[in-house]
Amino acid sequence: MEHKDLYKILGVAENAGPEEIKKQYRKLAKKYHPDKNPGDKAAEAKFKEISEAADILTDPKKREQYDQMRQYAASGLGGGGFDPRHFGGGRGGGFRFENGPGGFGGFADIFSTIFGDGFGAEAGSGAIPRKGKDIHGSLSVTFNEAVAGVKKTISISGLQRCTACDGTGAEPSSETTSCPDCHGTGQISSAHGAFAINRTCPRCLGRGRIIGKTCSACGGTGNTRGKRKLAVQVPAGIEHGQQVRLTGQGAPGSGGAPAGDLFLTVNVGDDPHFERRGKDIYTVAQINLGQALLGGKITVRTLKGTAALKIPPGTKGGTVLRMKNLGVLHDGLQGDQYVTIDVEFPKDLTAEERKLIEKLARTRGWSTEK
Repeated sequence: MEHKDLYKILGVAENAGPEEIKKQYRKLAKKYHPDKNPGDKAAEAKFKEISEAADILTDPKKREQYDQMRQYAASGLGGGGFDPRHFGGGRGGGFRFENGPGGFGGFADIFSTIFGDGFGAEAGSGAIPRKGKDIHGSLSVTFNEAVAGVKKTISISGLQRCTACDGTGAEPSSETTSCPDCHGTGQISSAHGAFAINRTCPRCLGRGRIIGKTCSACGGTGNTRGKRKLAVQVPAGIEHGQQVRLTGQGAPGSGGAPAGDLFLTVNVGDDPHFERRGKDIYTVAQINLGQALLGGKITVRTLKGTAALKIPPGTKGGTVLRMKNLGVLHDGLQGDQYVTIDVEFPKDLTAEERKLIEKLARTRGWSTEK
């Protein structure tokens, strides 16, 4: 069974650090994002693939588990199905695989990503409840909303937890009894020499309860198809291309397993007055010739309204002046605002004004020769 190499999918080395992996993910996500490739199924599949790879490789625990499985897949695991005897090391010469309602816990999710959804069947575990798939989408905000933070309401269509039975799969009026096979725990433990493997109870599918009558609304699946609204809190200072993660708001799980997560890539709109570079803000301000020569104070636009900016005497066009702590506040750090000065020269001098400037030129020794 061929497995996916998550490092190759992202195009990073095996020893790449978290920041390098995140940087490469953002680069690829920007290239393959569905919004930039409308109707391109290949780009959509690639975007999903790199997102799944980044989700694992940026999580230290998941990455450690993946690296272990990748090592053993290369030594023959992929060709013969899952066999705990292939996993050595650890205390007592083996590993203990704990699970939630997902068979092998986080390992099951990672195996599904590496080997595909056929992992559960090849493992011989039967109808194992599975955590819901992660959902990837996008969210557009204005420049000011990204700076200040905003709460957005979005609509999600697709499978969702059945509201009639709250995902239990049982008719609300139906009685349930404790599962006699797992004694209500939802798990059955089996020993294999040095290994102790906890797996989902096949009788109750990890619920720990036996349903008396299945829910008429969802047919006992615990899920229905429909539309739901979600409130999304976009944090202040978020940058274009960054993601907001809503835990448990992805596709619902099966057999009582938890839902996946919802990942929203934030698209930040442009602003006619400001340009953002990290936490710093850049803008342009015009001054007249008198202000350039004599100095003074001008009023400039900032993220918080207007503020006074001191112009030093003799300021040239193109000079950049710093306004401290007037940039973007993000992660407890405040950026600055940088103002590029544009000197506006008068084009329609009167005769009197021209004589005054000519007198100044003679006094200063300025040459008017070309």
